[in-house]
Amino acid sequence: MEKIKILWIDDEIESLKPHIMFLEEHNYKITKSTNGMDAIGLVEAKNFDIIILDEMMPGLDGLATLSQIRYINSTVPIIMVTKSEEENLMDKAISKDIADYIIKPINPNQILMSIKKILQADEIKLNRMGEEYSKFSAWLNRTLFSNPTSKEWQDIYRKICEWDIILDGITDNNLIQTHEFEKRNVNTEFCNYVSDNYYNWINSDEHPTISTDIVKKYVSPELRNNKLVYFIVLDCLRFDQLLAFKPYLEKYFNINTDLYYSILPTATPYSRNAIFSGLMPIEIKKKYPQYWIDSIEDENSCNRNEHQLIDLQLRESGITLYPDSKYIKIFKIEEGDFVLRKVDSYRKERLVILVYNFLDLLAHHRSKSEILQEMMPNEKALRSLTKTWFLHSTFYQVMQKISKQHNAVVILTTDHGSIKVNRATKAIGDKETTTTLRYKTGRNLSSNSRHSLYLKNPGDFKLPYRNIVQNYIFAKEDYYFIYPNSFHEYQRQYNGTFQHGGISMEEMILPVSIMKPKRR
Repeated sequence: MEKIKILWIDDEIESLKPHIMFLEEHNYKITKSTNGMDAIGLVEAKNFDIIILDEMMPGLDGLATLSQIRYINSTVPIIMVTKSEEENLMDKAISKDIADYIIKPINPNQILMSIKKILQADEIKLNRMGEEYSKFSAWLNRTLFSNPTSKEWQDIYRKICEWDIILDGITDNNLIQTHEFEKRNVNTEFCNYVSDNYYNWINSDEHPTISTDIVKKYVSPELRNNKLVYFIVLDCLRFDQLLAFKPYLEKYFNINTDLYYSILPTATPYSRNAIFSGLMPIEIKKKYPQYWIDSIEDENSCNRNEHQLIDLQLRESGITLYPDSKYIKIFKIEEGDFVLRKVDSYRKERLVILVYNFLDLLAHHRSKSEILQEMMPNEKALRSLTKTWFLHSTFYQVMQKISKQHNAVVILTTDHGSIKVNRATKAIGDKETTTTLRYKTGRNLSSNSRHSLYLKNPGDFKLPYRNIVQNYIFAKEDYYFIYPNSFHEYQRQYNGTFQHGGISMEEMILPVSIMKPKRR
């Protein structure tokens, strides 16, 4: 095995001969340097695995040498050896990205332990992570075997997403593939659970929190407490995407995040209208026919009445707002800029509703854009791209301004998530069948029952229908529907894209965060 190459820089290097011999006995190759200038030349000429640097040297001192080395090589680990424990000195050294520091007098074991800690940190971390993941996997299998409740399913998904974030920081493909395998198996069980329980959820008062409950459970109580409420909906936000940027919001807000279940279909015309109205789709159509649009091919047109629906929901619950609620939908950069300019003036409002559509547009346009396909090949990239958008968005700036409004509370949620679809399944229907990939509605639909949930009587599931032969089908897990006559063409176009409307944890188990400004 090739020896680890170490550069040791110290003006009294000869007095350290016993330490150097000790390291050489442990299979390290030591290159010696007595001054900063010579050391810089060596770093320019050779590659070292680690550098040991004395802080106090005549001529070019340790910190100056450190700066020059960092200019040449920004990644090589550096251990600084110093006589001083002065805080200011250590701050300067740490700001230059040292890996460790040792206070004189030193002994050989100190140096050895520091080197091992640095060079084996990833291996130690990975071994510990593997042990922790094994415990998680065992817990997961026990929980699945015990027939989990709706709350336990949320706990399962919360832990899975937390592991998504942890594993984003490593490059161990074996552990990552194990996690993906676990997720696929869990999603199979989750789809079976939803198929068995969804009917009872929506036809009983005893059900977990679903889309229709969001306003009355989270928004209304804050309004009754005379808070200025910002109700913010980030369309198509998955829980793991929220976790990717949540730490940045925690600088400004105390955040409590619950999970809830989207209704089916997990698509904007249904799930978001259900949030704003507090009603199931068939109830909206019956009670407010003027606000229900049957054509679902253009999702934006189906949600043009959200403002009216939430105002009606609040009024029926006994909440009358003065001034009236303010509703803004943000599709374009100019609309985001407008909210950023106006947010300080919203202090006089009671309820401000902001609907951001960027993440949904990102998912929809990925299948049409080669650049987005390259930028977002997997879920890790989806989370990374979401965080990048957030950090450079007017939304983040708006949130920072809201955090200064101490009577404000933010209810941040979403209407549905998305899933990366990897498996095509055939769907058969007439020419009026919808073109959506994760769910379809039409007459006399049929599909593989192992890959989908079929609703013969949509009214039983509180979904609107035009005639007695209209049906719905929902894709399970990571399947998507393709017509038999264009199977390979559509498979080439849509395989690996992010879609929504069907049944999966990613689409159905969604975050709702209650965010209160920190007192600063």
